[in-house]
Amino acid sequence: MILFSRQRIRQILMVGGVESLGVILGGVAGLLIVNFLPKEQYAAYTFLITCMTLMLGITDTGLAHCCLPLVGQRTTDVPWVVGACRQVFRKRGWLLAASFLIVVPYWIFSSRQHGWSGGGYWLASAVVVLALLMTLREHYAQVVLLILGHIGTLNRTAFMVHGVRMSMVAAALFLLPTSAYSLAAVLGAAAVASFAGLTLLQRSFKANGIAGQPPLPPEQAAAADREIFRIAKPLVLPAIFYQFQGVITVFIVSLFGTSAMLAEVGALGRIAMMLVVFDRVAAMLLFPVIARAPDGERLATMVVRAHLAYVGIMSVVFLSALLLPDYWILLLGKQYAAQAPVLWMAFLSTLLMNSAGFAFSTLVSRGHTVRQTYIIPFVLLVQVSYLAVFGVADLRAVLGFGVATCMSNALYQYAMLIHWFRHHKALRDA
Repeated sequence: MILFSRQRIRQILMVGGVESLGVILGGVAGLLIVNFLPKEQYAAYTFLITCMTLMLGITDTGLAHCCLPLVGQRTTDVPWVVGACRQVFRKRGWLLAASFLIVVPYWIFSSRQHGWSGGGYWLASAVVVLALLMTLREHYAQVVLLILGHIGTLNRTAFMVHGVRMSMVAAALFLLPTSAYSLAAVLGAAAVASFAGLTLLQRSFKANGIAGQPPLPPEQAAAADREIFRIAKPLVLPAIFYQFQGVITVFIVSLFGTSAMLAEVGALGRIAMMLVVFDRVAAMLLFPVIARAPDGERLATMVVRAHLAYVGIMSVVFLSALLLPDYWILLLGKQYAAQAPVLWMAFLSTLLMNSAGFAFSTLVSRGHTVRQTYIIPFVLLVQVSYLAVFGVADLRAVLGFGVATCMSNALYQYAMLIHWFRHHKALRDA
């Protein structure tokens, strides 16, 4: 089968190795921040990163999932790939402006509530905006190179970006004295790494003849816009809702909790971020294959095996957090030692939300976006029910809210995946 061909295994090992190394480097940088950044500043760091995530999520609204099905099997047609992706990301640029109108009031309210102010905090916020602008351009270049099959370039870029970020974070924490500007220095490290990655990607565009491609002719652009609208329309509300759900725990704590709780939630989530290596490998290798694979038994087998492997591997990691939490908590430092008994809840939330995203990405890579809007009332019902019974008065209750939220998202997305699988099987048997 295609998942087990020698070429596919080599690609998985190569990408998995680079992504694993990237996660290790990113994890080391993150743990340095957790251990050496003052707890109050780490709370502000968690909040600003959440704001950036929300703004990127608003630019999504289903558009991020349009590139693969829009390009389809024309993956060697460079002008079409560039033009199609440009049509998608132009719309994401428009939505970025709208995201400021939504997130800035939240930023103002939470900043005042927690007393975050001063030159260091304002500078850190400005650095986040700069990093956001570069990240969106970086995502465009990565998607184009991914569809065109330049996996090696993406691997080298990822390695360089993670290495630069870790080096810059270490320099900011160890070479500069701790001050009100330490937060801005740490966030500036990510901005510098994004700039370095974007520069390398743009050089690859020029070297491979991708740069300078003309826009799509008006007729093709109009047809592409219609297809984008068809794919994205059912995803607008679910995509915004899903992105919001991804940061719901931090969002709740930033509004109703203390700065210490916010730092603890961010620190526990930092360890669980190691699970994203599987999502990155899938995004680079699996979903493009699923998007262009013809209907049939091979496609069905590929999807089933991928999901069984994904859930199995992540479950093993979760069990380690459940049975050996003290070993994981050593990575965070003694200031977070009291949170060891609830570490498994942070891991479980990440596992469930990542699984929901994995199922969702599988569906949209085939352009299957129906019935996604119904996830909103389903998840909201679960959340309201949880809040009515347990509330969010302490860290355990907040993490429990995250588990309930992520579980409801995962259950719904896998129900949609099963529905698609049965429909696909019925068409295949007809």
